[in-house]
Amino acid sequence: MSDVIDPEHTKLTSLGATSGEQPETPRIPQYRRDLVPTNLVLSAEDLREFCELLVEVNSRAKAIEFNSLDMSNFESPQQARERLEELIPVEYSYRAKNGDSVQGLGLPKTDERAFPEELDSFFASNATYTERAVNVTPLNTVAAFFGFDKPSLKLDLETLPSNRTANRSIINISGRDEDWVISTSEKIQSFLRKRTAFRPIIHGSGTYDYFIYLAFIPSILWLLHTRGAWATLWLQKQSVFMNSILAIYTLLLSLLFARFLFQYFRWLFPPMEYYKKSRVGAYLHRGIAGLIASATLLSAGYDLAKFAFLALVGGS
Repeated sequence: MSDVIDPEHTKLTSLGATSGEQPETPRIPQYRRDLVPTNLVLSAEDLREFCELLVEVNSRAKAIEFNSLDMSNFESPQQARERLEELIPVEYSYRAKNGDSVQGLGLPKTDERAFPEELDSFFASNATYTERAVNVTPLNTVAAFFGFDKPSLKLDLETLPSNRTANRSIINISGRDEDWVISTSEKIQSFLRKRTAFRPIIHGSGTYDYFIYLAFIPSILWLLHTRGAWATLWLQKQSVFMNSILAIYTLLLSLLFARFLFQYFRWLFPPMEYYKKSRVGAYLHRGIAGLIASATLLSAGYDLAKFAFLALVGGS
């Protein structure tokens, strides 16, 4: 049997084809919503629950698909249902940090020891298996990709800190049934909102420029003013040429350090984070970095308050 699309009702009369070109799609509305998940912290159990959500919405998608079938191509409605169950499952695949990848149907076994401690990406969809098996796209589809790659710490010309942090995560929801698309989108958004975590603004476009001009360079000037007396005395003994060379080199070196510091905080707080069961290691790492940053800011704040107080008292 071949796959035929009814131009009037936009329904597949058969899901039994294994070859042949797909007929031209008629001009009828197809509804679509694209979600860009970010600032999420997902555990292995969360990924399993997400697949459970896709199985739930896929059940309704298969019911809509069933109502669009031409029953004359099947021996009975039961055979049609069995064919839908066989050809429109939820398929998932994931890739671990070590390069290993797994593909399966239904729900991933996240409670097993073999499930990765570190994930590079996770994908789930109710359309990929059907497209691969019979070269037909179901009427209503959802495809979700979560990328857990951290921002790079590498300092090179290819990684521009002024750009927004790359985020490959995307969820595409499309279909012929508008209610299904809207309800599926709302269910997924509700799932994502419960797992949204606070993330600093460092992942936005242009944040690096604000950091350099409004925070880092003023901090360097303040540090030279309060702690650089010995450097000033030594520079006074050097030639103008040497002072110019040292000033340029010091500026470039400090900007290089600032870029590494900025990219380190982006790496420390990635836009998409995965953990299998425990986040103790991440909390410990961020706690140490937070203590160092807090101590630095408190010291700078104390010096600034002291300078302002002395200037106020001296002026009066």
